[in-house]
Amino acid sequence: MALPVGAKAFNVIREDSSTVYMNTVPAATSDNINEIKNILFNDSYQPMLNEFVTNLVNRIALTIIRNKSFNNPLAVFKKGSVPLGTDIQDVYENPAVAEKYELSNTEMAKLLTITNPDTHVAYYRRNRQDMYTKTIPREVLQGAFVSWDKFEEFIQGITTSLYSGNYIDEFKYTKELIDGVYNQGKIRCEVVSNPIDASTSKAFLKKVRALYTKMSLPSTQYNSYSLFTNSGKSVTTWTDKDRIVLIITADALANIDVEALASAFNIDKADFMGRVITVDAFDNDEIVAVMCDEAFLQIYDNLFRFDEFYNARVMAWNEYLHAWGTFAVCPFANAVCLTTEAPKPVTAISISDQSAVVGTDKTVSVTLTPADATSDITFSSSDTSVFTVTKISNSSVKVHPVAAGTGVLTALAENGVDADADVTVSAS
Repeated sequence: MALPVGAKAFNVIREDSSTVYMNTVPAATSDNINEIKNILFNDSYQPMLNEFVTNLVNRIALTIIRNKSFNNPLAVFKKGSVPLGTDIQDVYENPAVAEKYELSNTEMAKLLTITNPDTHVAYYRRNRQDMYTKTIPREVLQGAFVSWDKFEEFIQGITTSLYSGNYIDEFKYTKELIDGVYNQGKIRCEVVSNPIDASTSKAFLKKVRALYTKMSLPSTQYNSYSLFTNSGKSVTTWTDKDRIVLIITADALANIDVEALASAFNIDKADFMGRVITVDAFDNDEIVAVMCDEAFLQIYDNLFRFDEFYNARVMAWNEYLHAWGTFAVCPFANAVCLTTEAPKPVTAISISDQSAVVGTDKTVSVTLTPADATSDITFSSSDTSVFTVTKISNSSVKVHPVAAGTGVLTALAENGVDADADVTVSAS
């Protein structure tokens, strides 16, 4: 009879344990779960139980969670792991520029002239430090040793809980990279009609087909380098066709013939589906899709590990999954946002100085230029002991006076544009 999955998992844990553990706890068979349970939960063998839990989480749970993390539809953009404390340096060398041939003394004199490389560098820094926790009570673990099926369910319960939190956040952070550069005006955008019928779907496919070809040719028009630097300099880039990815909303894909979309990529449907990533939606409803180089989204794991603590007072193990990472976009990689309207980054913010009275909330209006700017605005108080704030909209914020004094209300847009206003709070 085949060994149950739970028993196989137990034996994997056992093989990764100390010699003392292996000499004390037998290998799992189809019918010796009670024998193993009696050994592990005998108070005389508490060190064995602690070692078992440690290996259960660090060997089995971590492996399952890590493997499941790559089910993330946006995992194609993950670039691997880098050491903690290491900034990631991305270097791009512009193609050499041709010179006209000339036979002259002047040209002969240039023989030993140094031609400096046109090198450009981007740096990515860790910006994710998340932790997910799970408590394993002793009695719950003991209850899992009723059968190997129950033991398997127990393992899945741990991994599903922690994996789901990590998966949801990783997926969210990846989409936020796109929303962020859109709001900041740091991605190339082309306006399309939302594909909702035969006519608009046909127009969308035409745009996708054209971009697919154009992005594979050398150009300065499809990377975001000049948008990031505002230096007037540009880089010439191109993307091999097998590295072009289309990230598209589920609503848009539902209205497009997949066969026709695959033909726009000049590949058959089976291969094509690996190049199309479906997401539920973006925070900006006007974003329909993004066509980009795989290198556009730069995602690295810096730390992915478990730590644990056994609390004898409550007889439970607290497990901590640490997920640290770097989420960034590459200014050298081609990427075009297909959107129903062009983004309008804010260019100026204005807030007038305000006065308020303790106990009375006050709504403060904020003026944006342009008035219909699409940038997301955040508000903050320099001294929350004087007043706090609650955002109502990009152009309105509520001030909650706390105590008499003066503080500064700051409005900050995603593209760095900001404004300050003094807020004076008087006693009631």
